[in-house]
Amino acid sequence: MNEMAARLVEKIPELCTVLSINRAIVLVQRDAPILLSDDKSVVLIGDAFPASGRTLRSVVQPLVAEDPMDAARAITHALWGRYAMICASAHTDEAAWLRDPSGAQRLYAWHCDPLVVVTDQVHPGLIECLDAQPAIDWHRLSQLVRQTEMSAAFSALHQVDIVVPGTLECMGPRGVERTVIWSPERFAQGTENSDGHDLPGIASYCMDHWLCNHDRVTLELSGGLDSSIVAGLVASSPEQPYLQALNIAPDSPGGDERSYARAVANMWSFGLIETRVSPTELDYLQLLDTPQTVEPAVYGLDLLADGLSSQMADAFNATCICSGQGGDALFFQPHSPLIAADYLHRHGPNLSFFDLVNSNAAATNSSIWGVMQSLWRAEPALERRSMSTALAGPVSRLAWQDDPLVHPWTRGASHLPAGKRMQIAMLANCQLFHRATSTSRSRRLVHPLLSQPLVEACLAIPSWQLVPDRRERGLARDVFGHLLPPEIRNRRGKGEASGFYNRVIATHLTSLRPLLLDGVLASKGLISPDAVAGMLTSEHLLWKDDHPIIGSLVALELWSRSWL
Repeated sequence: MNEMAARLVEKIPELCTVLSINRAIVLVQRDAPILLSDDKSVVLIGDAFPASGRTLRSVVQPLVAEDPMDAARAITHALWGRYAMICASAHTDEAAWLRDPSGAQRLYAWHCDPLVVVTDQVHPGLIECLDAQPAIDWHRLSQLVRQTEMSAAFSALHQVDIVVPGTLECMGPRGVERTVIWSPERFAQGTENSDGHDLPGIASYCMDHWLCNHDRVTLELSGGLDSSIVAGLVASSPEQPYLQALNIAPDSPGGDERSYARAVANMWSFGLIETRVSPTELDYLQLLDTPQTVEPAVYGLDLLADGLSSQMADAFNATCICSGQGGDALFFQPHSPLIAADYLHRHGPNLSFFDLVNSNAAATNSSIWGVMQSLWRAEPALERRSMSTALAGPVSRLAWQDDPLVHPWTRGASHLPAGKRMQIAMLANCQLFHRATSTSRSRRLVHPLLSQPLVEACLAIPSWQLVPDRRERGLARDVFGHLLPPEIRNRRGKGEASGFYNRVIATHLTSLRPLLLDGVLASKGLISPDAVAGMLTSEHLLWKDDHPIIGSLVALELWSRSWL
């Protein structure tokens, strides 16, 4: 164990030892924030912030590794942020680890017999030291062809597990045992005691902590509701950092939101850089030159946007990049019949119920009777993408007959109303945003709307209060209205970049067709080349918006090649 740790430090000089017992050694990057318990058996790694009235040290110092469950409960109750907790007991020779409930801190467990390596990345130096490389699990990858959003929770590498946020994993004599410490369903019971008017205060509290020690901040400002709320939170923070925003306008109908971004920048008087991008500039194949990652590039496939944001942060010496990711799930963007179904489940068919049905019909351009009919089969359908079985190769046809992959958060929420289950499934999918990208280098990328206190607060608000009328994310528009210019507060819809990404695929067909038709997925029987070929034509892409499916296949293909 000590010899391997020494070799690893030699391969990766930025590592240093912070905790060591007979059967466990904790190595941490020298510049990573760490905090040790008094007996030095528990280490907290990352950005952690205390709940009101507490300090980091008062929470962490009393913890002991002999009781990892108590330590995990104390941490998740009194702290939030982006962190991992590691316990290593010299008395029991047992180790345990916890990933923060938001999932902001990446954490993987590589079962490389006889070792279990817990890491935030499967680094090439680690692979070399262990003289082993994880192999692709083709059955799991087949499942991810249809459920690509699940790639943030289910690894397609043999013996590599993605640690579930909020779940404690303990390595003992019987192997790894898992205990749920934090789960979203506990906050989603729907007491109706909160009307949401405390959300701005909670959001400001979270933002102020994220901005602490950052005097130069950049912002990915699309001009939509969520990034505009984040802009207002940063600009109005007492931390008062220098703020520079970036708006990327895709050359596509519905994708240009520059006028909205300008309204936000004018309201708060910060700098805004606008850049218009064309489909020719985005080449997915450039992903082949990026480092291996455990998750495929479902988030981060747009290397153009990722690079522009990263370059702006570098140019302005920003140590923090803020995004508005996660707002659709947090504030419940879909105008779904599940909202009325949740209300019906709680209150029955009263006047407010029929108002919700009317609102849903108006927002979705449906008939009232169509909405009413859908209420009786109100189930969230997020587990599997609607994908023709004709696209499946022989291996995938068998894999798709298995039960679908279900995120542990969603599985634990089966007793909740359908709308709340949908919100939890959407929040689980938001873990995609924490994948390693160039913007996330040096821990600088922050998604403030996915902060644990804000997630817990929004989960406690019933879906019909989050979307009280035909306005998309109506509650958020009301309670955060003071942070928004009228153009955004009163806006009915949101920007649409689907046409741009369809044009990206059409523009690069000469390289994407052989990539998929002669690639790894096809040769391993995961996709049908003939069926996929039918999608990869200019005529098909002109009439059919299939970029989500094709983009996912490209991400999985490029990921597979990186691990072969």
